Amino acid sequence: MFLIFLQNFLNHYQYLSPTRAGNHDLVVAIKNFQEFTGLPVTGKLDELTLAQMKAPRCGMPDPVGKQGRVKRYSTSGRWNKRHLTYFVEYGADLSRSKQDDVFEKALKFWSDVSGLSFSTTRSASTADLKISFGSRAHGGVSENQCGYPFDGASGTLAHAFYPSDGRAHFDEDETFTDGTSRGTNLLWVAVHEFGHALGIQHSSVRDAVMYPYYTGYVPNMQLKQDDIAAIQSLYGKFYFGSK
Repeated sequence: MFLIFLQNFLNHYQYLSPTRAGNHDLVVAIKNFQEFTGLPVTGKLDELTLAQMKAPRCGMPDPVGKQGRVKRYSTSGRWNKRHLTYFVEYGADLSRSKQDDVFEKALKFWSDVSGLSFSTTRSASTADLKISFGSRAHGGVSENQCGYPFDGASGTLAHAFYPSDGRAHFDEDETFTDGTSRGTNLLWVAVHEFGHALGIQHSSVRDAVMYPYYTGYVPNMQLKQDDIAAIQSLYGKFYFGSK
């Protein structure tokens, strides 16, 4: 049972290569996972490693090569414009006005430190960023089915796709909350997923917002220097008149 879980996990997050090229050795994959997440590198599925694997996290793969990678950000694509529109297909846990506030605030984290700006649109078909909630084999805005099913409460909280796809999906089986340590903090998850939608991959820096694992509710949360360096590498620094 543990072996099946381990293989599925390492395949999903691409510690085991989906192609002939890359790593296919379980021990090496475990070591790369341990190195990336900041655990003692033993190559063994010990209790600490298993607990980390089972912790709530983002569903996007971790960018790990044959020999792991240095502790810094990495990116995957970028938008060819600096003003993006977004459309929200609302979830059930919070009021629509609260979700509007959370998503606006989440995007502001990124616009405040870059040349990006954002505005809402009522047109799902023309929106750059398409935000939606769903469970298990979910669909989303302007699509029939995602192709990457969620796994129920806890586990995978959300995922988003790199530019210029624009989709950001949140697991409806989670209990999303705002301003409390109860449930799953929607703001933290949204900031993280929008980082992906803007082109940032997971970071191995444990306190970065783009670290793959959910850190829980963080009052007065802030982007870390690794997050800021990542977004500015794609879109530059904030400049007057960019908003």
